[in-house]
Amino acid sequence: MENAKETPEVEENVDAQTEEASAEAAEASAEATEAVSEEAAEAAAEVAEEPKELTLEEQLEAAKAEAAENYNNYLRSVADLDTYRRRVMREKDELKQYAISGLLEDFLPIYDNLGLGLMSAEQSSDPKVVVQGIQMVMNQFKSLLEDNGIAEVAPAPGDDFDPNVAEAFQTQPSDEIEEGKVLSLMRKGFKLNGRLIRPANVVVSGGPATESE
Repeated sequence: MENAKETPEVEENVDAQTEEASAEAAEASAEATEAVSEEAAEAAAEVAEEPKELTLEEQLEAAKAEAAENYNNYLRSVADLDTYRRRVMREKDELKQYAISGLLEDFLPIYDNLGLGLMSAEQSSDPKVVVQGIQMVMNQFKSLLEDNGIAEVAPAPGDDFDPNVAEAFQTQPSDEIEEGKVLSLMRKGFKLNGRLIRPANVVVSGGPATESE
């Protein structure tokens, strides 16, 4: 009788163990399937990331295309440089031709006044009128030079001779002017914005004349 009572309990334990084993097996199978899926996905990603190896023909074609593109870029650069060089030369030539156009416009009134002064001198017999007319034109001309940065270099008698701005035309003895100083001015010099463009020509004193002189 005792064996008959124990039989249902044993069967229940066996069933429970069987169900537990089945659950564990199912879980293990799911984990294995998931691991295999992850490995397959990683393998596919690695394959996708790896660049496709080109054949020699494909590499040659790619190199030819790159060389052709570089050559075309070079030709465009050369053409652009040649265009720029031509434009600069044209602008330079135009600058040379018309650089003094503004200064010429300032000179034209002086030219007109000089012509009027000449007409007045032909009609007048008074030399003072002619001198006044010429003096007016000369003052106008000096003012124009100063407005354009041009200054006279005109050493006066008795000034020190400066070889940086003047040239000694000749040397003459003088009892009034100390030796080595300017005796007289032969031709005025000019500076443009402080830079000497023409030195003055002067006669330099040689000091008192000796008996032999």
